[in-house]
Amino acid sequence: MKVPPPEIPSTELRYGDPRYDDPEKLERELRRTGEVCHQCRRCLPLCPTFPRLFELVDATDREIEGVSMAGFDEVNELCFHCKLCYNNCPYTPPHDWDIDFPALMRRHQQARAARDGVSLARQATTRTDLIGRIGSLAPALMNFANRNRLSRIMMEKTLGIHRDWIQPTFHRETVQRWFARKQTRSEGENGHAVLFTTCSVNYNDPDTGRAAVEILERSGVRVDLCYQRCCGMPFTDTGDLDAARRNAKKNVADLLPYVEAGATIVAPGPSCSLMLKTEYPKLLANEDAERVAKGTRDLMEYLYDLARAKKLNRDFKSSLGKVAYHAPCHLRAQNIGFRSRDLLQLAADEVVLVDACSGVDGTWGMQVRFYDESMKVASGMLKRLDAAKPDWVSTDCPLAALRIQKGLGVKALHPVVLLNRAYQESAS
Repeated sequence: MKVPPPEIPSTELRYGDPRYDDPEKLERELRRTGEVCHQCRRCLPLCPTFPRLFELVDATDREIEGVSMAGFDEVNELCFHCKLCYNNCPYTPPHDWDIDFPALMRRHQQARAARDGVSLARQATTRTDLIGRIGSLAPALMNFANRNRLSRIMMEKTLGIHRDWIQPTFHRETVQRWFARKQTRSEGENGHAVLFTTCSVNYNDPDTGRAAVEILERSGVRVDLCYQRCCGMPFTDTGDLDAARRNAKKNVADLLPYVEAGATIVAPGPSCSLMLKTEYPKLLANEDAERVAKGTRDLMEYLYDLARAKKLNRDFKSSLGKVAYHAPCHLRAQNIGFRSRDLLQLAADEVVLVDACSGVDGTWGMQVRFYDESMKVASGMLKRLDAAKPDWVSTDCPLAALRIQKGLGVKALHPVVLLNRAYQESAS
């Protein structure tokens, strides 16, 4: 198969590059990449995007040239940016064909947003900090509304969030408020970590933030908190890269002084650590963003490095028994190995690894129009978790945890929460 190189090499392309917005170049790249995918079809089982692409190709004698731009729009709508195709693709850079399907889908998504606009309902779902602040001020009221059937039907009709999607729980004592009251601090003989709590942990899962601080300090790491705003990932769900860029710029300004002082930025959410590591340099294209990216680790990646250096406190007092661990897509996309699984093995009798997609990835799987399709994607993950018959279910991804709660009726805990429980006389 003879494939021309891309007009814009993926290693050069950054969000905001004027060449990025040229509709004719975008269409040519969609067809060039689509031809490679059509001939390969290795990613067919991964998500709904590729089956739809190949259906469109197979429906015309002209193959990829016969696919209309409206068809490519359908393909783009089905992409929820799990990034699994990038890891499966044999033609990613530095290959001559230079295929970066996730980046192309993001580029197409931005073009669609510029062409068609973004509805107010979709914009509302990206304001996670505003929602979190309101929820933490009146958690009882917010939690009641999120569980009331009538209000969920209204939410479905106004915001497009499926009535059966389980909404996260809000807490008055956020991680920030808890940390501000904290009396003791580690001296930091084994390092200095800055916890970028993420909006989901700060407002909806403070147990994860507290467990992270407690384990790090138990292991002699000084911990500071630096979280003023969302990483910006939700904005990318709608193609609003300008809003994502604004958050990225402010977060880099906040985090860079810590990196320059020798600290490591630690994020407990896979999508957020991925955003800081890989998307900030693309959004900002400057040295400061590169330095913050290089100074960022996923929480469990950081704890694993501590364990390898024999600095992690391993004074576990109870066993976790059998743990079924779900490895999120955005963690696998970081190519760091299964660090959460490896750490859970220190305190569990058995860890069953489930490396299957939850089908949520941002707000895609919550939406009414994609909900049934997303449940099909998640079915493999749910079946494998259920078949494990574990004592605990664990995942690093807060959205996957909600999908597991809905699908299996059990609460999936962040691995750091389970590890922290193992230090107690009883993990239950």
